[in-house]
Amino acid sequence: MGVQGDRIFAAIEQRGFPDPWSAFGECLSWESAYAVQLKQVIDQARKGPDEQLLQTVSDLFEKKTANLIDAGKLLADALAEYDQNGMWQMLDERAARLDIDDVSERWARGLVEHPFPIALLSLQFNWRYMKEHGVRAFYEMTSRYVDDLNANTRRWADAWAAEAETGVIDRVTTVECDLASEEAPMHCDICKKTITALLYLDR
Repeated sequence: MGVQGDRIFAAIEQRGFPDPWSAFGECLSWESAYAVQLKQVIDQARKGPDEQLLQTVSDLFEKKTANLIDAGKLLADALAEYDQNGMWQMLDERAARLDIDDVSERWARGLVEHPFPIALLSLQFNWRYMKEHGVRAFYEMTSRYVDDLNANTRRWADAWAAEAETGVIDRVTTVECDLASEEAPMHCDICKKTITALLYLDR
């Protein structure tokens, strides 16, 4: 076991993660990072009026929004490029040949032990989805997910604006929107690793 996985990891060792998927994954990791920072600063701002903290919240919402716009553009450009160069057919063929158990064994080696290995389970879900529905369909779904993250950010920003204006604290929206953002890397930084396995399968 681990034959395909070893080959993929050897290619990663030589080449790293390929763009645009590496950059896309980084964007979705930042989605979580910005949410953590926002929650921290909002908690501080709720303790009393502070113009600097309020400006920091505003700046973080702007950065979070811009980051998701960048992610959406990277994904849209990749979809268009792969439509033009016929990559989807090759990726679907490789997805069909990918041995999920074999590759999972190699990916699992570096994980810290936990009874619910969320990163590994996310990888396995992604590969199964690609096998069943096609690789392009997976990224169409991912594009909708990024749109939903944008809507989540707008909802959070609107709730914070209302809170700042009225003084009525809305902790529930903060909790819900923060959680949605913190989950993002387990889907979309993970999907960087998902497609890398296909791109490097025959290297």
